[in-house]
Amino acid sequence: MANEPQSLFNLCAWAIWNPRDPWLRSGPARPACAREEASRAHSQTKILAVADEVDESLYGDALPALVPDLVLACGDLPFDYLEYLVTRLNVPLLYVPGNHDPELRPIDTTWTPPPGFIEPPTAGPEGCINVDGRLVEESGLRVAGLGGSIRYKPGPNQYSQRQMSWRATKLAARIRFQPASGGRKLDVLITHSPPAAAGEGQDPAHAGFVAFDRLIRRFHPLLAVHGHVHPYGRVLPERQIETTRVVNVVAARLLEI
Repeated sequence: MANEPQSLFNLCAWAIWNPRDPWLRSGPARPACAREEASRAHSQTKILAVADEVDESLYGDALPALVPDLVLACGDLPFDYLEYLVTRLNVPLLYVPGNHDPELRPIDTTWTPPPGFIEPPTAGPEGCINVDGRLVEESGLRVAGLGGSIRYKPGPNQYSQRQMSWRATKLAARIRFQPASGGRKLDVLITHSPPAAAGEGQDPAHAGFVAFDRLIRRFHPLLAVHGHVHPYGRVLPERQIETTRVVNVVAARLLEI
């Protein structure tokens, strides 16, 4: 076949950006009404989502009263703050790193970086689950994450649009080919930066990623949460990309899906 994919990269790329191609489609696409019925079949899940700024109101007795089923952290938060949340609430906490977080890839113990190098990778917050580039299932939801921001200065967890597109391609392959109960592929997308279509970043350092738009339009998650863009006291409205709610959760938002 002249158009048959010749590599894993092309296969993954076709899987994301050509979802209607008959070579890859595993079954007929469900109409929007079927997706809505499936979402209503979910029991309501309460999510505490946090990002970028420590919410002082979450210290003390107010936190347990929220009774979330799941905590999502979108990056650039002190690790001891995340450890406090997961310890006090005793529910799963899923997170992605932000551009101000340290490198969190597995530590290479076979060499020692010379002086002047970016500090080596460190372990993440204890008791929390790093979902950067991963797909996990918690509280009955399939959750995927991509951390980091657009590259605008030297440092970890920063990517060009092309680099993030490649990361999103690999994540989409995991989402597409990992078996899902009830036909669900993705319920929640966690990112540090916003999708480009959300239109929130007003300067180059806070630009959104086009790859996130494509993931959302391909898999139609119920919810996409992000941080990175500081509202500075304003209450930012929720955005909508097709059927997906897109929410800037700085500093903290309580959501239900």
